[in-house]
Amino acid sequence: MKLSIIMDQYNNPYAGTESQVLKLVSGLIERGWEVRFAVLRGTEFSRSGEFPVPIEELNISSISNPKNWLKIYRYGRQLKNRGFQLVHVFFNDASVLCPPALRFAGLKTIISRRDMGFWYNKQYLKALTLTGRFVSAVVCNSEAVGEITGASERIPAKKINVIYNGYPGSRDATKVAKPDQERSRPVVIGVVANLRPIKRIDDLIKAVAELRKAGLRTSLTIVGGGDSSPYEQLADELGVRDSTQFLGSQPEPETFIEDFDIAVLCSETEGFSNAIIEYMRCGKPVVCTRTGGNPEIVEEGENGYLVNVGDIRALAEKLRELIDQPALRERLGSKGAERVAGKYNIDAMLDQHIALYEMIQPKVPQ
Repeated sequence: MKLSIIMDQYNNPYAGTESQVLKLVSGLIERGWEVRFAVLRGTEFSRSGEFPVPIEELNISSISNPKNWLKIYRYGRQLKNRGFQLVHVFFNDASVLCPPALRFAGLKTIISRRDMGFWYNKQYLKALTLTGRFVSAVVCNSEAVGEITGASERIPAKKINVIYNGYPGSRDATKVAKPDQERSRPVVIGVVANLRPIKRIDDLIKAVAELRKAGLRTSLTIVGGGDSSPYEQLADELGVRDSTQFLGSQPEPETFIEDFDIAVLCSETEGFSNAIIEYMRCGKPVVCTRTGGNPEIVEEGENGYLVNVGDIRALAEKLRELIDQPALRERLGSKGAERVAGKYNIDAMLDQHIALYEMIQPKVPQ
């Protein structure tokens, strides 16, 4: 079987979408598929030769230039002549360009959606509702993403397929704090998120400050790239700067998650959170906001807790409950690890993609 993948660009294998595409391509190759991979725009990584298959650069910078639509059509004809019949498209510009151009080249197209549409604007939505008519199927990584995609881009429900992200099994080396350890060190509250307003890191800093004011021994670890200065200033104003670490962007955040006792995500919006899955893989109890796909991953009282966006008091209360009960932390963390191993494993993700590809891809005459 053959599959072509086209993306706007491939920045690095650690980003959310890119990491899942890497797992998809690697898994398909292991199962005997031939995969051809192209990007509209090249990057340092796409030229590094580190990807499992060569990455072709189509040198397309604008979707408004008619010449670029012709480029996609010609590339599609190349694919068709080499026996490819199906293209899986990721990211925004490729989702506009590829479906109609590739349809005229004789190929079918699947597009992916992996967030709650924060990038939508009038121009994109107008284009997507037109080019979406040429799409054979849409892969969304959560029910919440599927709902907003269908409503915003006017995609029929029958074309939307929810396939959750796939991850390796739970990590063996989890560090769950035991009661006797609690007397010797503060409880570590941690978050993995880029330092952007949409992630609402300031809510977590304020909640931790409330806990410290109440006399609870806690520390806060923040893993994520971006400008930390406003958050450091807030932590200083609230008197928790000495117990707060800003570690910046890390290629392997799970190395740091293993040292968390409680893992938090207080974003304003999420599609399907890789951070929450990483927390659960490491056996950590999760406190997160009730938004987007989060309630599909975290079950209240089963593997963590959900709070409303911006409700700092509720966030502090849930954190306090977990701080006071190490055994509860261990139980919720274990349940989360079990869920990742069962529901969000790589084999399940691959099986579902292959089933969709085989359903859409025309049978080649023998």
